[in-house]
Amino acid sequence: MLLLSLPRDYDPAVFAELAALDKTVTGEVMHYFHAAVVARYGAEFTTWACSPVNQPFIDEKALAQFPNLRILATASTGTNHIDLDACAARGIKVLSLLDDRAGLNTISASAEWTFKLILDGLRLKKPYHELQGLTVGLVGWGRIGKLIQLWAGAFGAIVPYKHDPYDSWALSGLDEVFTANVVVICCALTDETRGMITYDLLRRLPPDAVLVNTARGEVINENDLCRFMAARPDVRVCLDVVTGEVNGTANPERLRALGALVTDHIAGETYESRTKAARIILGLLKKEMVKA
Repeated sequence: MLLLSLPRDYDPAVFAELAALDKTVTGEVMHYFHAAVVARYGAEFTTWACSPVNQPFIDEKALAQFPNLRILATASTGTNHIDLDACAARGIKVLSLLDDRAGLNTISASAEWTFKLILDGLRLKKPYHELQGLTVGLVGWGRIGKLIQLWAGAFGAIVPYKHDPYDSWALSGLDEVFTANVVVICCALTDETRGMITYDLLRRLPPDAVLVNTARGEVINENDLCRFMAARPDVRVCLDVVTGEVNGTANPERLRALGALVTDHIAGETYESRTKAARIILGLLKKEMVKA
């Protein structure tokens, strides 16, 4: 049985295909925690297509409600809302959009929002600036980073610094990246990148620099960021993600109080991107069912 707790804000035809994969229980996000649903179906669920937003952390306590779960698919690239160790201990295979790179590369919403935040940052406070002629540094040179480089170039900016240890063409040091006029954080959250951006890096930013983060809040040491913003009010900080979104401790207001532009993790929330993501999950689940 399939538990389908994805949001319903995508093409109804894709939803219908997902719902037809198996005997399926659907509903609003959070529906799976309803006691009546768990009591009736908990032991029957073998597959779960979950939402990456607006739901509690999927930990051992949540997984224990579904003892026969074998596949957990998330419509996101990040898996920080899932306890991967708990899944591994239970023999649950975790699937994400990263398991279909070709499909993922058709989704541009997050990159578009990232580029919008760059332009917003340049005019967040006076003196206003134009992008042409500026330097852009990228922390992460995957799908989003490559699009930002392309679009920045079209606006007459240059991207001399790219830091991505997984790409031999992007081996600038972080110290170099943070000398750029615009720094964009668009890397994955991993054990290596968690808390990677510290005060010592932030203080290298030049006057009137723009700092954009559309990765995960935990990539930046948020206490260091607040201390830096208090010391350097000239820097324009634009964030779509903040620390603590998964565990409910996020406090975007303290960042806004220091002058940051903070949006509510909405970079990927277009109808088209949701539809493409749901279609990717549909394809991944079909493949797994064929294997079974």
